[in-house]
Formats: sequence, C-alpha cells, structure tokens
Amino acid sequence: MSEETLTAGLPETGPSETGPASKLLRPEDVEDALREVIDPELGLDIVSLGLIYGVDVKEDGDTNVRMTLTSPYCPLGPMIESQVHAATQFLPGIKDVTVELIWDPPWDPHTMASDEVKLELGLY
Repeated sequence: MSEETLTAGLPETGPSETGPASKLLRPEDVEDALREVIDPELGLDIVSLGLIYGVDVKEDGDTNVRMTLTSPYCPLGPMIESQVHAATQFLPGIKDVTVELIWDPPWDPHTMASDEVKLELGLY
C-alpha cells in the first residue's frame, strides 16, 4: 500500500485482514480517544460538541486532527490543543500528532453537535 491517508470515509480495516494496513490505527480510534478531551467552558467532550472536523492517519503514524474551537477568541484554545496531544500521543501506531485549527465553517452547535449535546445545551 502506498503512503496514502486513511480517512473516516473509507472502509474500515477488518480484524481478519493481514498485512501492513491491518495494523493501522483508524481515524475512529483517534476520535474515541478524543472523547476524553473536555471543553472546560461547556464541560462536554470535543467530539460530541462537533469540534472535530476530521482525523487523518498516515501509514507512518503521522496523524492530523482538524478541529475548531467554540470561538476564534477562545482563551482556552491552547489548553484544549494540549489535551488533544495528551489524549492521542500514546495510542498504538501514533508517531506524531498535528492539530490543525480550522475556522471555516465556523462552529455551530445547532448543526454540528450531537443530539445529546443539543439536549444538554437546551438547543431543542
């Protein structure tokens, strides 16, 4: 397999598959680890809030997390970014994690947050 990026939209690698691809960490595995990162202002995890726009895992273990914050002026942004690194750095197969902050589209809890978060925030 070439040095291609695996993204959440591609088929998952099954446990019966052999070869180098079967040992790759899946984007879903990284997202599961990111559920431990809590936005300190809202007290909810960044995945359920819809702050994670995507995760790319390359064969060499380099991982890119595309995310946003609740506001471009969020004073706790550096702390959240540090927590993303802490939550992912020891995952098997991870070599390096890059956090890419994205502002377009801007975060909108009405369309990006999970149903549970919408209920918690009173958005229904």
